Order: sequence, then C-alpha cells, then structure tokens
Amino acid sequence: MVSPISPPHGVGEPPVRKALELHWPALLAGAACLGLALANEATLPLGPGLLLSLASLAAVGLLDGGRRVVALGLAAATLGLTWGSLRVEALERSVLESRVGASGHAEVVTTQAARTSPWAVRVIGVTRSFDGVTLRERVLLVLPAGRSPPRGAVLEADVRVGEPREPSEKGRFDEREWLARQGIHVVLRAASWRQVGRRGGVPGFGDGVRDRIARAVTSGTHGLRRGIVLGVVLGEDEGLPAATRDDFRASGLTHLLAVSGQNVAFIVVGIHALGWLVRLSRVLVEVAVLVAISGYVLAVGWQPSVIRAGVAGALVSLAWLAARPSDRWHFLALGAVFLLAWAPTTVFEPGFQLSFAAVAAIFVAVPRLQRLGARYALPPGLAEALAVALACGLVTTPIVLYHFGRAPVYTIPANVLAFPAVPAVLGLGLLSAVAGLVSPGAAAALAWLAGWAAAWLELVARVVAGLPGAQVGPRGTAALVGPVLFAIVVARRARRELGARAPAAAVLLGGAALVCAVGWWALRTPPAWTQPGGLRVTFLDVGQGDSVLLETPTARVLVDQGPPEAGVAGQLE
Repeated sequence: MVSPISPPHGVGEPPVRKALELHWPALLAGAACLGLALANEATLPLGPGLLLSLASLAAVGLLDGGRRVVALGLAAATLGLTWGSLRVEALERSVLESRVGASGHAEVVTTQAARTSPWAVRVIGVTRSFDGVTLRERVLLVLPAGRSPPRGAVLEADVRVGEPREPSEKGRFDEREWLARQGIHVVLRAASWRQVGRRGGVPGFGDGVRDRIARAVTSGTHGLRRGIVLGVVLGEDEGLPAATRDDFRASGLTHLLAVSGQNVAFIVVGIHALGWLVRLSRVLVEVAVLVAISGYVLAVGWQPSVIRAGVAGALVSLAWLAARPSDRWHFLALGAVFLLAWAPTTVFEPGFQLSFAAVAAIFVAVPRLQRLGARYALPPGLAEALAVALACGLVTTPIVLYHFGRAPVYTIPANVLAFPAVPAVLGLGLLSAVAGLVSPGAAAALAWLAGWAAAWLELVARVVAGLPGAQVGPRGTAALVGPVLFAIVVARRARRELGARAPAAAVLLGGAALVCAVGWWALRTPPAWTQPGGLRVTFLDVGQGDSVLLETPTARVLVDQGPPEAGVAGQLE
C-alpha cells in the first residue's frame, strides 16, 4: 500500500509525520467513523455533501505530505456525514408509527432469538405486511408466554400496534430510545400466532448453520451447561436463567456470553491447521477462511463484536490474497466503518463501545503489561491472562458504569480463573458442530466435554458474584481507587526491597494487600436489610405507582407488586 506522504529525507523523522506515514489508512477510516457518528447530531444533504467531498479530493492533488492526508481525512469525514445522514433518516422513518392503537393482521419474520420471561415472549423482527399492505419495517413483537418462535421464522398473527415503554424515571432503562437506535418505533402485541414458514436466501442459510450448531450442542449437553455453551459459541444467553445471567454480569464475565474476536480467530486457526494436514494450497485455505467467517457471522447474527472480528478476519485473508500488507489498526477501524455505515446510531450501543474499547486496550496495553509480568518472573500464561483481564477491565469499567450504573469489582480475578476454560468451551462446541456432519456420536461426546468446561465458567461466575461487594456504583468505584493505588505502591516498594531475589513476591504481596483492602471495604458496607424495631413502611418504585412493603418484628407483607417487568423480587432480594 503506497502512502500519500512522500518518504522523508534524512534522520530524525517527526513523530506526527511517522504516525501519518504508518497509520494513514486507519486515520482515514477513523475520519469516516467521525463523520458517520456526527450524523446522529447533524445532517448534511446529499448534494452539498458530495460537492464538499469533491472539493476536498480536488485539494489532494494540490497539496503534499501531511496536508494531503488532512484533505483526504476531510473528504472521508464529509462522505461519512453525508451517508450517515441518509442512514439516520432511513432509521427514523416509520410507516406503522402512524397506526399506533390500530389492530390488523400482520406477517412478521423474526430476525433474532426470542427473549422469554414468565409473562411474555419478546422478539425483534421485520414486518412483511400489515392489513394487506406490503411494507418492510423492523418491529418488536410481543407474544404470549410459552413457546417461542425460532430465529428466521415467518409468523402470522392478529396484532395491535403500540408504542415502546418509556422509563419510569430519569436514569432508568429507556426502551423507546434503545429500540429507536435499531430503527424500531412500534411494538406489535399478539394474543396468538402461527408459524407459516422460514425465511430463505442468505439469511436463511445462516439460520441453518446456527440450527446445526445448536443441535450438535444439544446432543451432548442440557440445561444450564447447554445454555452457557450456546452463549459462548453463538452469543445467545436467552436459554440461561435470569439468576445465571446476573451472576455473569456481577462477576464481570458477561462478555463471555457474547461472540468476540476469539471465536473468529479459532475458526481461522482451525481452517489453517486443517489445510496444513490435507496439504491444501494457501489460496484455497484463505478462500475457505472467507467462506467460514461469512457463514459464522450469518449464523451468529448482527452483533458489533462479531461483525468487527469478522471484518478484520476477512480483510486479513483478502490482504494475503492481494499480496498487500496488513495492519490490525486498519482492520479495527474498517470494522467500525462497516458497523456505523449500516447504522450510525450503533455508536451509542454499549456492545459497540465495549467491544472496540476492549480491543484497543488489548492492542495498546497488553504487550506492555506482559513485559511487566516478565520482569516479575510470572509464568507466560498467567502473565497473558492478567494482562488481558487488567487492560480490558480498566478500560471497560467506566463504560459499564455509565450504561448500567454498577460495575463488577472482582472482574480481574474472575477472568483469570475463567481464562483456561473459554477456549475449551468454544473449541469443543464448534468442533461438535463440524463432527455432527460425520458422526453424531462424536458430536455428542465433544459437546459433553464442552459442557464440563462450561460448568467451570458457571462455578466461577456464581462464586465470584456471591462475594461481598461484588458490584459497586460510581461512589463505590471511587472508594476502590485508593486501595488499588495503595496495592500498586506496596508492590513497587516490595520489589525494590526484595530486588532480584524474589520478584514474584512483590506481586503476591501487592495482590494480598489489594484483596485485604477490598475485603475490608466490602465488610464495612452496611447490610441491605435490618430487622425493624417496630412498624417500617418501604415504598418500592415499580414504574406505575409504588409497591408497599410493610414490616414488623414478626411479619412482612407486600402490597401491590406492580407489572411483571418491575423486578420487585430483585429489589426485595
């Protein structure tokens, strides 16, 4: 790839110029991402946008060096803003929003796995027709509790068009805003439904791949283990009980239930190994990698982490086929461009922010932390696990606090303990799907082994989530900064005192100091419930009025638990 910056002459190249020389494609992609993200706040019509872009491109021929890159960046940002404005306008367009309150017969194709609860089944889909009018609009479909439709099912139902729920108070989850970011503006509620078919084409092929993986996993696992294996392999946690999902969230392991770059990397490594065994040419191997990545992305569905990893993996293969150099920063930026070009509102999604922040932290901080671990004579495997957990934990904690109000405290030790089991769950789960094409018995055996590795993940999540003060809010996080800094100071001083005699002892001493400080802080936290001395009345926010808890020294009575989704049981717990 030829740089638009002419190579400098002499020694002592300025750092800024060097960065432009090495990473100008990533910088241009970043400029396009900036323009796409700005489309959420500003609009640039198509005509003026194209004129500004052409003017910027014309300036490229008149400039040189860094100024040329600036002009290219301005053109990329302008094109991003122009295209993003068109996409935001398309996402805000709704035909059914004018029919709120009306009823009619609808045909809907489910595009994601259904979320079930004791009270309803909720699934996102695309409307094909409403009251005989052909249309295409994303909707949230709410069905009665019980059986749930598979992804890709074509449903017919008599529905009532409604609006998404608004938050009960400021700071609570805003379903209306969350759905609007996905281009969904109405909720269709049905008392009954029937499946009349499955979607075809490329999406239907992806549904078939997903079903094949699910069948292979189901042949050797069941219950909780099956749900965890499917979560790691396909990024679907719908089959897990709410308590288990809460344990993964409280322990900082919830990212394991979302597909990441590790899944795509395992597929790529597996195909390369298979190609080496059967002596395939490199060209055929890379083509097979592209096909496998495409099939897996279709099977998993639209998730920021898998789209990012899929784009990066495909670009690596394409770069080799085209005899072009590859750079991970370029591929990371292009993955963001791909996601934001489809939906600029994705920039506000927690999954998008967490995925790209974690990968950037791995690129920047993990090599440095691994070198630091080597100085302390840590085993390479432990140093890698600690580096990844520490880098990702520090970077993602502010994002988790901002979106969810609470962050896990013990995420680093939890991820270190879970680190060895994740490749086993992922690898055995995917191998079971491949083996199912040849031998159902072998597929069941591999899935059974994956289930045992998944049991370890569940154990780690449950134990860590049960520790005192497993989750804290913004104030608790600020209170933990002191003990963490204290542990770092202790570790550095201990290393200086002990010198080369026992470098690992400094790490152990610092870790022990951190554990003691966190434990002391957690134990100092007052209990959530105390025995009342007389009559105590507590009002719980349930979104529609209040639920009232009456307590005396000998009895407790709950008056009005509110709607099912109010979560009163969690408040009482």
